[in-house]
Amino acid sequence: MSGIQIKNLTKKYGDVTAVRAIDLTVSRGEFVTLLGPSGSGKTTTLRMVAGLEKPDAGTISVGGRLLDGPEVNVPTHQRNFGMVFQSYAVWPHKTVFENVAFPLSMRGVAKGEQRARVNRLLEMVGLPSAEYGPRYPAQLSGGQQQRVALARALVGDPQVLLYDEPLSNLDARLRDSMRTLMRDIHDQFEVTSLYVTHDQIEAMVLSDRVCVMREGSIVQEGSPRDLYERPNDPFVANFIGQANVIPVLEADRANSTVKLDDGVVVEVPEVNWRSSTPTQLIVRYHQIKPLMSTEQRTLPNVFQADVRDVMYLGDRIRYGVDLGARSKLVGEIVVGEGVIEPGERIHVQLPVSSCIVI
Repeated sequence: MSGIQIKNLTKKYGDVTAVRAIDLTVSRGEFVTLLGPSGSGKTTTLRMVAGLEKPDAGTISVGGRLLDGPEVNVPTHQRNFGMVFQSYAVWPHKTVFENVAFPLSMRGVAKGEQRARVNRLLEMVGLPSAEYGPRYPAQLSGGQQQRVALARALVGDPQVLLYDEPLSNLDARLRDSMRTLMRDIHDQFEVTSLYVTHDQIEAMVLSDRVCVMREGSIVQEGSPRDLYERPNDPFVANFIGQANVIPVLEADRANSTVKLDDGVVVEVPEVNWRSSTPTQLIVRYHQIKPLMSTEQRTLPNVFQADVRDVMYLGDRIRYGVDLGARSKLVGEIVVGEGVIEPGERIHVQLPVSSCIVI
């Protein structure tokens, strides 16, 4: 198994630059996700790694072997990669067993070894060969077809496993189970993996490291927890979770406070200063704490607030509050933590440790 090294990778379509000179290293056995909205360049990057698109500039290497570079373009079928597609891409005229065995058949692997490998993989993805091996894709659900695709991608012991939004066509319940399966499979095989998605939950659950992309560039990368707790700009803060992004009028580094544009002064931890001149305060929805007792009102960053609206979301209650004329925030509490009504005046706390300035 080998790592991926990408340097100065660039791809243009006419006047549009889809990927802008990105650098990325995926360590051996690491699971890295490219996360971003449509048009961010994540799928184009994956397709270049797979050999399905030729870069306009830059290099791609795996395990020290140059696959793309000046006068070098190794064809897809010579890259020893496994790939799992959004559309499943299983052959409708082949049985489940034949689909999974196909990469081995192409390599001339002996029938006995094919049978052993396919049976093992089908068992691992929850499709025992005795029951599912003779079936055709039309007899399977979407989730089962994607399990077949995953088994087929792994059966040939690939150097790298590439995932192109593989869960997008599944319903929420199936996505949950497939996420768990895919992470379990990765932990067992430890195949170097590059995953593309626009779904932040997938990225958070599956990844060792996440690269957030926008307009062809990687704007921030780190562990899921790093990106969630320490975003470096509003785009990342809102793409990894949901956050209030509030304009800052003045910043006082000496006292570790910022003044919002209607005069509200908020204490922030020194460790969270992102700039000598911060312009925005970020606080995530669930980190805003409604205070249910008067004793709590002596805590730092406690403000009186008017409740604008309340939304019941099943397991959570989302509410909007106004700290001042322009400081409008959104908070969330778990159902059962308290009762908040529209029009009510309450006290809320912005815990100092949860405040990030950028």
